[in-house]
Amino acid sequence: MLTLQLAYKPFGLGEWTYTTVSHEVAKSLAAEYASYGWPVMIDGLPFATQKELVA
Repeated sequence: MLTLQLAYKPFGLGEWTYTTVSHEVAKSLAAEYASYGWPVMIDGLPFATQKELVA
């Protein structure tokens, strides 16, 4: 199983929270957390939603 490191800052405050999850879970959680406006990274790279990429 392919795993990725997901990092996020709840509410954009404080320290980064890190977890290692499957590829599918990482993409799903990253999209959800980004929709809240939280900073999100997958394997150290900033995550952007399709909506952010179009703008």
